Amino acid sequence: MSGNEAFELVSERGWSRGWSNMLRSGLARWFNTRTWWVQCLIWGGLVGGLVAAVALAPDSPPALDLLMLFTVFAGLFPAVGVVIIMQDALVGEKREGTAAWVLSKPVTRFAFVLSKVVANSVGVIATMVIVPGLVGYAVMYFTKHFTVNPLSFLLALGVIFISHFYFLSLTLMLGTFFNSRGPVIGIPLAILFLQQNLIGMLPALRFVLPWTLIFPLGNNSSPVTSLMLGMPVQSENLTTLAIIAAESIIFVLVALWRFNREEF
Repeated sequence: MSGNEAFELVSERGWSRGWSNMLRSGLARWFNTRTWWVQCLIWGGLVGGLVAAVALAPDSPPALDLLMLFTVFAGLFPAVGVVIIMQDALVGEKREGTAAWVLSKPVTRFAFVLSKVVANSVGVIATMVIVPGLVGYAVMYFTKHFTVNPLSFLLALGVIFISHFYFLSLTLMLGTFFNSRGPVIGIPLAILFLQQNLIGMLPALRFVLPWTLIFPLGNNSSPVTSLMLGMPVQSENLTTLAIIAAESIIFVLVALWRFNREEF
């Protein structure tokens, strides 16, 4: 209804019933509140601050090494924020009864879950990928006069988002299986910080974990670094990129399947 801030009467039918309402509500949580600028300050300040601290140090590394550090900072730290935000996307609403109330309206479960994916993806892209990326780039430009082709830079940020989306979709999926926040936040953070050790124990995991999208492995450059330098991305990295993207889609599909069987 028009008097309601979150919901308006719509004429959608089928699986998309309530989709536009839920998407608009999800985006409003990001951009009609202080969430967007708080996240911009946190991640833009953290990534930019770390790059600036290294760039302005007396023994500052050369520009190429600084670029590699920037990709590491931008790919690792905001992923923690992604997990923290997404751990409440479903669990919080289930525990507080909001999900049951919303689903009592003309809203399909498909629309409910998919709106979470899209709205939070837009928020993550804007505040945890683009803003930290631009701040880090500005620091490198003014401290090292380092420039990157704009298109290559955007493609590199796209790879960083795919890495973040892996954890976004994984956390969302876990939220459909658990009703407590512990495992929903603990499992993705454990994977995030233990990836290097897991790959060391079982090298084949480099193809199914997003670590090598951001971090160089052996003599191979990460695809983010390769793109920023205008170099061709190695076929092994392209394979990993495709697998991570496919895994993320599978996580979303599993979340849709599991949430469809949730009892409220």
